[in-house]
Amino acid sequence: MAMKKSTLFALLILATILLCSNSRTLHEYYISITSIDYNSQSKSLEITQQFITHDVEKAILKESKIDLNLAEPNEHPKADSLLFAYISYHLELSAKKNIELNWVGREVNLDESLWIYLQSEKIEKPESLTILNSCLTEVFKSQSNITHVNFGDKQQTQAFHQQKKTHTFKLK
Repeated sequence: MAMKKSTLFALLILATILLCSNSRTLHEYYISITSIDYNSQSKSLEITQQFITHDVEKAILKESKIDLNLAEPNEHPKADSLLFAYISYHLELSAKKNIELNWVGREVNLDESLWIYLQSEKIEKPESLTILNSCLTEVFKSQSNITHVNFGDKQQTQAFHQQKKTHTFKLK
């Protein structure tokens, strides 16, 4: 009886370890967060995006057959330009005309999060902002891109996914 309990306990511990180790590399949720803030001093849009690093790497690998290896010793030498090309294709902003976005930078944190920073050219505060946000939706069917648009003290939020990739925010 004592041997059965200890064997059962050992199997339970082993199963817990295996489940925990797999949860680091595989996850069931696919969410990104994008914040778009209008800076009235610089008259520009400041965009911050947060992703799971390996999700973006998988999308770029699928799209361009290039492995970025972000924050690794063998990181691709053109990682920033490849990230910017991917984001530019999957995130579009317009207010009467397309808004040009510029690369500011990126960070990869130990918790596997990838932060991307973009900024628009100088624009007057628009009355509406149309956004296409299809980041990662071509790779993950359940991908949801939560997008916050902040103009002054007013925040609006929209979830983008495979069925809804565009939305127009009324800002005034």
